[in-house]
Amino acid sequence: EAKNSCHTWPHAVEFPIRNGCNKLNLTNHVLTKGETILKNPTRAHWLQASVLGASLVLASCGGGGDSSPAAGNGGGSGGQETPGGGSPGGGSPGGNPGGGNPGGNPDGGNPGGGNTGGELTPPTETVFKASASDLPPVEMDKTYVYDKQPSLLDIKVKYLPTPVSGPNWYLEAAGKCTWLNSPPATYPNGFVTLDTVDLDISKTDNCEPEIKVEVSVNGDKFYPAGMRLRGSSTREASQKSYRIKFTDEGQGKWLGEKTLQLNKHAWDLSRIRNKLSFDLMATVPHHPSLGTQFFKLEYDSGSGAPRSLGLFTHVEKMGSGNYFKRRAGWNNKSNVYKVEEFDLGESWPSEFSVVNLADGKIASADIATFEKVLSIENDSGDHRAIVNLTKAIYDIDEVGADFQALFDQHFNKNNYLAWLSSVILLGNYDTQGHNYGLYQPAGTERFYYLPWDYDEALGKIDQPGESPYQSWKTGLGNWWEVKIHRAFMRQPGNIELLKKAVYEVRAKYLTDAVLKRLRDSYHDVIKPVILTQPDIDYLDTWGDDSEEVQWEREYARLQGTIAKNYASFLASLERPMPFWVDGWKGSSVIDWGGPEPFHPMGRKITYTLEIAPVIASGDPFAAGLPVLKKSGLTDTKFTFNPPSPGQYLVRVVAIDSAGNETQAIAEYEQANGVLLPGVKCMKFPVPTTGGEC
Repeated sequence: EAKNSCHTWPHAVEFPIRNGCNKLNLTNHVLTKGETILKNPTRAHWLQASVLGASLVLASCGGGGDSSPAAGNGGGSGGQETPGGGSPGGGSPGGNPGGGNPGGNPDGGNPGGGNTGGELTPPTETVFKASASDLPPVEMDKTYVYDKQPSLLDIKVKYLPTPVSGPNWYLEAAGKCTWLNSPPATYPNGFVTLDTVDLDISKTDNCEPEIKVEVSVNGDKFYPAGMRLRGSSTREASQKSYRIKFTDEGQGKWLGEKTLQLNKHAWDLSRIRNKLSFDLMATVPHHPSLGTQFFKLEYDSGSGAPRSLGLFTHVEKMGSGNYFKRRAGWNNKSNVYKVEEFDLGESWPSEFSVVNLADGKIASADIATFEKVLSIENDSGDHRAIVNLTKAIYDIDEVGADFQALFDQHFNKNNYLAWLSSVILLGNYDTQGHNYGLYQPAGTERFYYLPWDYDEALGKIDQPGESPYQSWKTGLGNWWEVKIHRAFMRQPGNIELLKKAVYEVRAKYLTDAVLKRLRDSYHDVIKPVILTQPDIDYLDTWGDDSEEVQWEREYARLQGTIAKNYASFLASLERPMPFWVDGWKGSSVIDWGGPEPFHPMGRKITYTLEIAPVIASGDPFAAGLPVLKKSGLTDTKFTFNPPSPGQYLVRVVAIDSAGNETQAIAEYEQANGVLLPGVKCMKFPVPTTGGEC
């Protein structure tokens, strides 16, 4: 009888042994490759070692995927990865995605080969050491006050006549905001309607139409409110997201909330990624999440015949009065920012140079300019700290020793590690320059990362119809474009610290079991709404299968996404970090030395440089076409003497001593629409105005 930590087999089975793993620990026997054992000769039970076959859990070779499918969860449960034992094993193709990606040992050594699917053994010692600057611990029952079990609440909205007149900014069409003497036809008979509101696809123009409405939440009486569009890029989706804000004179506050942020998530086929992510993060320490609630919205345009607008997810508003009340020890006189376009030290926002902050306050005329960078969700009245910090990070040498002191002064390590570990594991890659918040407690110059907007997380990059990401973006390299993250990772010991933090969050909080429990709990609550009009007509489906089949398939695929993201993170530690390619103005020098080269494992890096002609289609770097190819380069610049002035395609690949490769942060689209990753089009000689085509 062959036995391990997960299964007993009273029959003949084949175990795989990965290359490089020569022994398998069974309960009381060590088996070498090719050996057959008989533990019970009377029943002739046997076990044969094989390089091929279904992947099963073998302790000394680490975890692996269960070859038996688990209904509805995208594959089997996987095996155990022990923090002190070997590296994770390979999972079966039918199990959780990520088979064949590196596993990892958080207590030292390089990540090993295999799948990271399955639950991990929590570490015996936490990486999150108590600090005086830690945020107060979350009190679960007081912080997350929405329905403890997933539920679908009703919102009924009645339109109230909303007249406009005279000279003003008006939307003549979707995204076309114009100063006019009177309202155009898009304001029927001089009234703002929901159709008018839906034309507001630009968040940054001067038009922001809003309608007056009466709102009833979950059977309560109707109260007055305003309704307008919300979101950024999602404003262009066919199905819109809305903000409903109860007016000051109205008393209709659901659970004390004055603002309902109703997100449609039209481009997420599952429609649950945002809620699922926030619910998963609710137990992660040092990193308070946000409350979420499913709503079904019914809208009456005044005709007396209401229509359903389908499923929405409300997300708790950062910086609201209740937001502070629910977080014990937080100061409601503090700054809370929602990041709009802000890479924290990578570049200097021109808006900060325009805004006058002599006394810390922002003049009303400058608020819109400032909020192009950071939306002010709660205002302390003094914004000098964030501007000063941005400049300090922008000016500091990221490879020098001064950064650690600056980080310790202005950030909390536990909060930073919890936030970064969570976005890595959830795969929320769209967080370099936006989609997060910052909390600055009053009277301090310290900032804490806050989660915001996760509808692109949990494998959204692999949803049918999505363009594939370059490999450097699926892992630590994704955040290498932002100086604060680069500088932190360059500090001695911080790569290993992050690796342990990611392991701990994965093993304790963002587990497959919790993911499955939450995912399964939503399914029957929202399915009747998702698969009826209007939502079923707008699901982001591709292919010939029915909407229901595609939705169910995508819903099931969510189960393996955290395992795959963890594997991608570990794999990224085995590669050089990404880099930019530029040209020296007024010369023919190609430079790829920024950011300064870095390998998480400290390996030597060399480069292969290829230069090819610009062609409309086909592989410009195929044999016979490249103008130049140089391998084994150790310098990060090269002087190219072109055969004739003009445009050329440049590709630089970083290669470490183990043969792992990373392409440049670049992408070129050929005339036929094909994208060439890691390729940049440049002019040679490089003009004094810049060399990009």
